[in-house]
Formats: sequence, C-alpha cells, structure tokens
Amino acid sequence: MIDANTYLNRVNQNSIPKPPSKELGKDAFLKLFVTQLNNQDPVNPMQEKEQLAQLAQFSSLERLTNISEAMEGLVATVNTVIGLTSTGYIGKKVMANGFSVSKKGEETSSASISLPVSCKSVYVDIFDEKGDLIRSEEMGSRDAGEFDYKWDGKDDDGKAADDGQYRIAVRAENPAGKKVLAKVEVTGKVKAVNTAGGQHVLELEDGRKVLLSNVTRVAA
Repeated sequence: MIDANTYLNRVNQNSIPKPPSKELGKDAFLKLFVTQLNNQDPVNPMQEKEQLAQLAQFSSLERLTNISEAMEGLVATVNTVIGLTSTGYIGKKVMANGFSVSKKGEETSSASISLPVSCKSVYVDIFDEKGDLIRSEEMGSRDAGEFDYKWDGKDDDGKAADDGQYRIAVRAENPAGKKVLAKVEVTGKVKAVNTAGGQHVLELEDGRKVLLSNVTRVAA
C-alpha cells in the first residue's frame, strides 16, 4: 500500500514539465535561418558576414550529423562482423579474465593466478552462489608471475561441495604486509555464442559465461 507522501511525491514528479531540448538539429537550424531572412528589417537587413557565419555553422552541423550517422553505421557493421566471427570460438578452450569456476562430479574448472610482485602469503577463497565462503586454501609464499590453480571441489571440512558454479577470490600480501592485487583468469570450452543486447558473450560447456572482450587466450 502506498502512503500519502509517496503518492503526492509521484504526482508532483509527473506534473513537472520536462525542459525543452537545448540541441538544435540541422532542420530546425535551416528553418530558423529562413525565418530570419523572411522577417528581417528591409531598412536594416542582415549583414553578409552574419549570413556567411550562420551558413558556415549550418555546413559544420550538416557535416557533423553525417559523420555521426556514418559512425553509427560503422559501429553496427563492426558489431555484426564480430558476432559472426566469434562463432569460430565454438569448440575451443579459452582463457578469460574472470572469477568463476565450476564443479561437476569429480571435475572442477581451473584458473590461472598472476602476481605482480613476490608475496609472502597467498590465499585462495571459494564462494558458493549465495556468496558464502566455503573454502579458504593457503598457497604459501609465491614469486611474482603466473601459477595455475585447480580447486579440489571440497569445502573446509573436507566434504565434497555440490555441483554448480562458484567464485574465487585471491588474498595476497607482499613481504612488507601490504595487500597485493592479483589477476585471475578462468578457463573453459566454448559451447555457444550469444550476441543479444550488443554484448558478445561466450557460453561455456559448464554453463558459465564470459565476455568475448575478456578473452585473453584461445587453444584448439
């Protein structure tokens, strides 16, 4: 049930007129220019310089409009081409920036973790779909660089987790005790490509989804 104050606020908001657009399109500009010519004072007509200046503005507006329309068409064409070529990823294994891993039976997807500097301690946390932490695994000290990580599919009590999708997070500290931001990449085989909504999304065999723009490596 909506209270009186909420109702009145909505009514007042709906009753406020929208401000007129401040943008002047090319058609409106030309119409305004012709109107000025028709209504100018014959005794004091518009100076030639003023006419040339306004015509120059109109010409610039026309060019900008044409450029904008051409760019929109180019972007649409590029998106179409990307959508068509992205089908070439189907059946291939990709690595992409992301934080999702999956578990099905005894199989779990792998991830790659990159550290920008050497760290005295590294932990990998596993969260379920509800956001609950189910596993925190100590990786010890690590040198700068990349290393592979594969979750064993178990929680902190050693019990097998349910099949599904999970998220990983990395906690790392350098020798001075300062937090280090690690880069995480996940892997999976592409099953389908979805280009709805202007986004190019790769659907993996285990149900996970990654943006095509986040893909960093492709393997046969």
